Amino acid sequence: MAAGENVFVLFALVVSIPVESAVNQELSQFLGDKEEVLRTLESAVLAGYQRQCETHCSFDRNIYACSSPVLGAESVCSQEYGVSMFTGVGCATCNNRKLSVSQSFIRTPSQEATCTDALNRDICLSQGLDSSFLDNWSSLNGRDNGVKWQFFASHSGMSRMFPGVAQERCYDYDPRLRSWYVSATTGPKDVVIVIDSSDSMAFRPSTSSLTLMELTKEAVTSVLWTLTHLDYVAVVSFATLAQQLTIQDKNTLIQATSDNIQALTQKVKDVEPNGHTNFEAAFRTAFDILQRSEVVSRTAGCNKMVLFMTDGEPTRGEREPEQLTQIISSLNQRDDGGKVASIFTYSVGELADTTITKEIACNEGGVWSEVESVGKASLAEQLSRYYDYYGTLREGQGQVIWTQPYMDAFGAGEVVTAAKAVYNTSSVLQTFLGVVGIDVATSAIEKITTDRQDMSDTLRSRSSTCVDIRVSSRCELEQLRQKVYEQGTIRYENNSAKWCDLSSAQECGLSTSEPCEKQTVQYRDCVNHSTAEVDYVAISCCGRYDQPCPSYSTRISGSWIVLMLLTMSVLIDVFLPL
Repeated sequence: MAAGENVFVLFALVVSIPVESAVNQELSQFLGDKEEVLRTLESAVLAGYQRQCETHCSFDRNIYACSSPVLGAESVCSQEYGVSMFTGVGCATCNNRKLSVSQSFIRTPSQEATCTDALNRDICLSQGLDSSFLDNWSSLNGRDNGVKWQFFASHSGMSRMFPGVAQERCYDYDPRLRSWYVSATTGPKDVVIVIDSSDSMAFRPSTSSLTLMELTKEAVTSVLWTLTHLDYVAVVSFATLAQQLTIQDKNTLIQATSDNIQALTQKVKDVEPNGHTNFEAAFRTAFDILQRSEVVSRTAGCNKMVLFMTDGEPTRGEREPEQLTQIISSLNQRDDGGKVASIFTYSVGELADTTITKEIACNEGGVWSEVESVGKASLAEQLSRYYDYYGTLREGQGQVIWTQPYMDAFGAGEVVTAAKAVYNTSSVLQTFLGVVGIDVATSAIEKITTDRQDMSDTLRSRSSTCVDIRVSSRCELEQLRQKVYEQGTIRYENNSAKWCDLSSAQECGLSTSEPCEKQTVQYRDCVNHSTAEVDYVAISCCGRYDQPCPSYSTRISGSWIVLMLLTMSVLIDVFLPL
């Protein structure tokens, strides 16, 4: 190399260092500003819930997103939030979207959850968020800030989103099953999902159109899509023997990036029932994966969990319950005497044996659930609620987490979400209230750096704080075991079969809300909202029209039904996991 070339290389190195530093500093400032917005929302939520006994609610102030009125002067016509779902079919010139900038709109996860006391209470106590939403909107408006949606999702499944925007269908969005919600609640984590693939999983209950194996595949897919790039995951299939469903021949945990999750869900789809049932092999394989991953540092370095699903009892390997639980306890023992992982066990199907799966969870300080294939909570709904364990037992306030880029479910394009779990610490035991969040357009971040890897690394580094789980009391665990997740609702039952220690039924009792003597909540004004009388195009679409938009009622008649269903199917496949 000539002397002149040496000088050029040295000059390039000297110049690139401060340029790179300036980019990192600008990106850090950009993300830090968004995190401050998030903290203002957290403060507003806490203020509402800590004044709960002074709150007098009127539901006239609230608008449900799927039955919203036609917006007038309080709305804006925006090109920055995508197009409404139906306006992309037969009405290509409806490119803009009506947004309410005067108040947030409410979504509920199911018809059964709407108008329950828990959800109404959250609607009532979160009404004060509108002031913070509006302040943030005003301070950010006109600046190239990238902020799209601001929102709060409560523990009951109510979500309040700003700007307000019409919803195409009622009850099609449960925020608690979204990756940003679960990640904010649990923090970075290692997850091993263990699924029974023995012959008996081919059983199809007379009241179900799906076999137990098919139900399990759907449930596992649902759980996989609650993970983010902050997490590491593995899936084990077991029958007579146990095997890891490997990606790229890696016999360790893998980072839960979108590409890896997509590949892993395909592996899960390929599992077919065959063989006997070997619990011992399943747990040995799961803990071997966790150990190997530690050796090669392929781990989130935080909390670990094992989700174990079966429809029966062991027929191979160790079958004696006492001996089997001793083996699992030994596998789950750290050198310092603590547990390697939290264990959640699930008995799948109304004919499933429950004795040994319950004993495993009780013995390891975990949670056991009996999940019928039809009737009560679906397996997917029950399985995805593992976050509740961490939400309940978390110590200290939540930390901000950032997701990797994904396509917004509400049409605002590619975004990253910043989210933070909110806890009320004014009571003796802190209470998990829900998650606040904002969506930020990745295009705004790309104006600072176009290096996707650099963006991802920065987002992960700001989200790497582990969640501290305090030592739970016996009653806290027993109350968690009595929770029932059913069609979007959460309730407690006093089921003697779920108590690990029957004496707890008398001693512990069930969780109840603190009563407020003077609180007035006008529940009579809450109705199950409906789109029956709503012209969706009229309430959602705006802007210049080169051709008239057909009405919503016209659109869903005749041949449009087929086209609409096909469109919906494609969009659900793309957006639902995110």
